[in-house]
Amino acid sequence: MIDLAVVLSLTTAVLPAPVGEARAQVRAVPRTGGNAILSRLKLTINKSQTVKVGSAFADVLVGSSDIADVVPISDRTLYVLGKRAGTTNVSLIDSERKLVGLIDVEVRPDTGVIESQVRQSTGDPGLRVESQGERVILGGVAGDAVSVDRAMQVAPPGTLNLTRVRSPQQVMLKVRFVEVNRNAGRELGARFEFGGRSTLASVGAYGAQNPVSSSGGVISGIVGSAVNAATTGGVPFASLVQGFRGNAGQLDLFVSALETKGLLRRLAEPNLIAMSGDRAEFLAGGEIPIPIANQSLNGAPQITVSYKEFGVKLGFTPTVLRNGMIHLQLEPEVSDIDPTLAVAVGGGISVPGLTKRRAKTNVELRDGQSFAIAGLLQTNSTRSIDQLPWLGSIPVLGALFRSSEFQERETELVVIVTPSLVNPARPGQMLATPFDASVPANDVDFFVNGKTELRRNMRQFVNQRGGAVGPHGHILPEATLPAAIAVPQGTVQVLN
Repeated sequence: MIDLAVVLSLTTAVLPAPVGEARAQVRAVPRTGGNAILSRLKLTINKSQTVKVGSAFADVLVGSSDIADVVPISDRTLYVLGKRAGTTNVSLIDSERKLVGLIDVEVRPDTGVIESQVRQSTGDPGLRVESQGERVILGGVAGDAVSVDRAMQVAPPGTLNLTRVRSPQQVMLKVRFVEVNRNAGRELGARFEFGGRSTLASVGAYGAQNPVSSSGGVISGIVGSAVNAATTGGVPFASLVQGFRGNAGQLDLFVSALETKGLLRRLAEPNLIAMSGDRAEFLAGGEIPIPIANQSLNGAPQITVSYKEFGVKLGFTPTVLRNGMIHLQLEPEVSDIDPTLAVAVGGGISVPGLTKRRAKTNVELRDGQSFAIAGLLQTNSTRSIDQLPWLGSIPVLGALFRSSEFQERETELVVIVTPSLVNPARPGQMLATPFDASVPANDVDFFVNGKTELRRNMRQFVNQRGGAVGPHGHILPEATLPAAIAVPQGTVQVLN
């Protein structure tokens, strides 16, 4: 169906052919049922050709002037210019208003220019550019995935990628998260309490104790509070209680001291294999439910649950380059549930927080090389003094009227990555697993001997399997063995 007809008369549009313009070689296809001759013409965008026809014509009708421009030069010659990728047709009408010719015009992208640009940017002669209708197709065999990515960036939008990478390689990435947390603290404080007939007074703090009570003896109540605090972990490690009783009342003195030291070591070593140019992700952990309050239609709040991932997570995209370098896009992450970061949302619901260690970067390494892509050294020191005004500032004696606290925390974190080029095992080859070195304990070993598992007899295990599985035993060179125990060539001696 003709979308748009443009009638160009010989008397109104006669233009000379451009200089250096080649005349088109069109293929004539016999058309049945009439005298009109069907021809097919292929053009590239922004390129022109001249077409000679066998019969004289008077008018030209173009199906779509957006795809091609047609200008008659003589009664048997046409000038055709491709404007946009697509197909259209040109009808030739003679002076008797009869159809004497029909030309199918196909305008394609300039694949020659695109292919030249692709090869110039990538330097890969194995890539080629073709066209199928309006679509550009990138094909051929590329040396690596980087050349394919660059070619797709140079190619026009919508290009179909049908390339193949020559001998694609697989990359195993080893990531090590090493974190050490050290904390140390000291506390020293004094507390006075006085209970009289009509007076109660206290100076200082003692653990998580409440204010002094007026009932009974002061010391007995405080010692009871200290015992309760000791069961909950809120009492100082060392304390001294001294009471002074008189006719007018009782004075109690408490001296508390605490020193804490802590060490936390965290190590995570996720390993993951991916094809060169493809993305791989790994997660060893879980998902924590997070309640979310939403507004319902009747105005009442509605609680929904959303899940957040935590644990050891690794995502990376390796690309093996021609020079043997491995380009890595890395996103390693280690997260843990931290109750100290919990947030109360009401209704008895507490949402725990997450402690995360995450890095995102791009690096290039060779096979087997290691790189510390991230590191952290953090030190937090806190010193606080609570004292009674004026009296706490007295030299020496002022220590009885103040409480001092010192806290220091150090964090060291490093993230190390090591890429390696790997190949799969041979068909039928068995790989070592954690179950190869031990077997579950039987009832006698479990209940009587108290063993949960037993070490496997490696000699019997190898003989049953018909050979060593994985890195078991030691391979001794024949030259280093005495003549009495020389091992025949081609055998492996397994030592338990």
